[in-house]
Amino acid sequence: SSSSSAAPVKVSMDELLALASCQPTALSLGDMYRYAPKRTPSNAYTSFNEEDRGRFVDVSRLRNAQFLHKELPIRIAQRAIDLLTLPHGLNRTREVQSIANTYLRYLERLRDFPVPTNSETEREFTHELKGLILDRHSIPMAIARGLRSLKDDRKAPVDARRLAEMEEGLNRFFTARVGLRFLVEHHVLSGNDEDSDALYRNQLEAEGGLELLDDEDHALASSEDAANGGDRIGGAIQQNCDPVKEVRRTAARVMKLCRESYGIAPEIEIVDCTPDKDASLQFTYVPHHLRYMLAELLKNSCRATVRSYLC
Repeated sequence: SSSSSAAPVKVSMDELLALASCQPTALSLGDMYRYAPKRTPSNAYTSFNEEDRGRFVDVSRLRNAQFLHKELPIRIAQRAIDLLTLPHGLNRTREVQSIANTYLRYLERLRDFPVPTNSETEREFTHELKGLILDRHSIPMAIARGLRSLKDDRKAPVDARRLAEMEEGLNRFFTARVGLRFLVEHHVLSGNDEDSDALYRNQLEAEGGLELLDDEDHALASSEDAANGGDRIGGAIQQNCDPVKEVRRTAARVMKLCRESYGIAPEIEIVDCTPDKDASLQFTYVPHHLRYMLAELLKNSCRATVRSYLC
């Protein structure tokens, strides 16, 4: 609510600095996949009555929730410090101050949330975490506005050295932000009903492009999945991620967006250059991260191609 967002943040600078000085836990993609709670079919507990279901505890999810309860405040505090120490006045812009306050509110909410100790408090904690990842775009856009406002307030152009120092600070923030969001997404997506394909469907639905799902070759996908033992997914990570499939998905989506924006779109040719000797190797990755990177590259390429053609 507007009243709660206007309330002062109750995180002292001493508390913020103490948390930010802690060393975050180093995690590899393999470790995160290995220890991720594996999704359980939604009908796995149909034989349980409501009372039994309430007592059931997914130990892996509970352990991960307890880890995040301790780990996330450290990483959130560090991101707030990153913003508050951006150089050359960028940290004092209204937009950057507002984002820093957003991180402080995340920190305050997690600090005040009790450590999850059972399935009910784990679900409540996970629901609280979802608020950290619902909005992907507002923070980058706010920082862009902060940069523009800083430029507008200066009569002289910013020299190359200062620009490089601001860019270094922002790169540090955004790189670490990816890791912070990924930890949260990984836990949230390790629930029973959500995975990377669900994120893809939600994205298409938001863009009005669900017909692209009908264009996918489901028969081929099903036969491949059966041959590979199905999609082996742990949280946000897929052990047998298919990059060709994700490229095809992303290319179809980008061409659709390009046609909607410009009326035309170049054809995107997809060539699988995987050597035969490597065809059976597994590629463990995060499908929705792969789709995001591909989409940005292809959108830029399509935009440049169409503008060159129209001019």
